[in-house]
Amino acid sequence: MTDGPRSLLDGLWRIAYWLAFRLLRCWWFLRRPHHQGALVAVWHEGRVLMLTPSYRKTLDFPGGGRRRGEGAAEAAARELAEETGIRAAPTALALTLEMTVFWHWRYDEVAVFELRLAEPPAIRVDGREIVAARFMAPEAALAAPLSPFVRAYLRAGAVA
Repeated sequence: MTDGPRSLLDGLWRIAYWLAFRLLRCWWFLRRPHHQGALVAVWHEGRVLMLTPSYRKTLDFPGGGRRRGEGAAEAAARELAEETGIRAAPTALALTLEMTVFWHWRYDEVAVFELRLAEPPAIRVDGREIVAARFMAPEAALAAPLSPFVRAYLRAGAVA
């Protein structure tokens, strides 16, 4: 029963992420900000890594916002490590798609990178921001709710 306090704390964090995301969407509705982000499509044996965030109903690739002065590849590598525990040098990521989408009341300018792995990675999610991670066939992922960036990338015919 050692997981009790940890599980409760993780649950509280998930609620906080859920609430914060909704509050941010209200702020974005008022301000219509521009945001820069980066995602990583991690491929292994013809399947792509999909994450389930705690605050949204869409599946997504590992990724997030760019910090001030941070390049897209550096942001992608940092977010990949933070969300999954997978470490990759920014130079190991191949830029495959750049797009801007008005989504959740903000302009999201996103760079999508690919990382192709010969060996299955050890994946670690925090159970707070990210609650699940799994490799999926692209066709199966396309049948699920996805962020517009992931959907555009997979529809463009990305295959491992």
